Amino acid sequence: MNRVVPVGGGLTRRSMAMGAATGSAALLTACSLPGSGAGERAGLTGETVRVSFISRTAEQEAFTKRTADFNEQHPRIILEYTALPGDYPAVIRTNAAAGTLADVLYLQNLVFQGLAVSGDIQPLDALVKRDRINLKQWYDSGITGLKLDNKLFGLPARGQIQNCYLYYNKDAFQRAGIKEPDDNWKLDDLVNAADRLTSRGENRFGYGTQWGTYQNATAALRRWGGDLLTLDGKKSMVDRPEALQATQWHWELWHRKQIMLPKSVAPADFGSGAVAMAGQMLAGARGNVRTAVKDAFRWGMVMMPKGPTGQIGADTSIAPVSLNTRTKLVDQGWLVVQWFTDREAGVALGLQQTGSNTPGMRKDVYCDERLLNDPNYSREILERPCKAMETAGSVPYTVPANYRQVEVNAVVKQHNDAFLKNEAVPNPSTMRAFHQELQAALDLSRGGG
Repeated sequence: MNRVVPVGGGLTRRSMAMGAATGSAALLTACSLPGSGAGERAGLTGETVRVSFISRTAEQEAFTKRTADFNEQHPRIILEYTALPGDYPAVIRTNAAAGTLADVLYLQNLVFQGLAVSGDIQPLDALVKRDRINLKQWYDSGITGLKLDNKLFGLPARGQIQNCYLYYNKDAFQRAGIKEPDDNWKLDDLVNAADRLTSRGENRFGYGTQWGTYQNATAALRRWGGDLLTLDGKKSMVDRPEALQATQWHWELWHRKQIMLPKSVAPADFGSGAVAMAGQMLAGARGNVRTAVKDAFRWGMVMMPKGPTGQIGADTSIAPVSLNTRTKLVDQGWLVVQWFTDREAGVALGLQQTGSNTPGMRKDVYCDERLLNDPNYSREILERPCKAMETAGSVPYTVPANYRQVEVNAVVKQHNDAFLKNEAVPNPSTMRAFHQELQAALDLSRGGG
């Protein structure tokens, strides 16, 4: 019997299908994993079959409900859903190496490319054509971003332009007598407010930013008119003046002005009052922010200020549902792929009380009135990502051309962490070293990282 291997703990498929989670760290046993199916059309013509599906725990609330609905509507297909804890990209890569992936996979941003290169997930073009699926239901950037060698390897379950939102503590601004942020703020406004909101003796900072990863760096450099990579993903751009300016701005706030939290900010830092503003955040983090804040203070969310050249700092994130190449239940698995990327799944993700609130990457989801009327947030907050997605096509989805995401991210994090910890000062020399190491990772042969 095949097994799905969790990293850092697990939940049984049966208990997840019933919506009950456990904290077991044991291996997850699957009753029907790739290679154990009974035929392509079984389950659609009379014989009952089992289909396995996995995701992160961040989708567990919505996907558990959608699994129950699927099983009710498709009595000949028993969908067994598992939410896997831990570092999800590592979980997926571990199972891919072991040949123990589920029939259907929710894949985190920047993971599908490696699985497509290694042959672990299959192109869906023939199924799309056969069933006349209208790909215009999803944002164009979501569909084009899931193509490799002109083949489509998934449908967008989630997607967003990200690292471009600013959460702020309304009560802190009121106490300091500072006008609240709005979408017309400049970076100088942010710095001035952060200076006034910082209490060095109490170790409370006016501002904190998400920092360190490939996605964080991409958004940060774009705010200054630069980028991490060329749009074709082949060349590093961190030796350009714009990259140096962006990195120096952050270094100044950490180490010279000392008005920015000297770590990558998290919702818990905002909720505890350690920072009055949390920047370069995801709109989908609002649920975690609400949980962290509870009733401690009033808060809001606006777009991050544009950079000196008037550019938005953002990157695009796409999370698909894909089909395992080894599954023998292609038709049943294809139904599951469509089920978890439809409008109702997208709205359910956006309305979660736990996990991420990033909705489905669909044109009929982002501004769905059910999302805009979510009673947990003001309509003003909810309308921002709705309107922001109008610009989705102008925010590039850039990935390393050799798909060596693991190696590339390791280089980016190593150098950005050094700047954060003041182990390196951003100057032409250190940025050149960063550039050379990043380019070396980009020059590696094509792989499944």
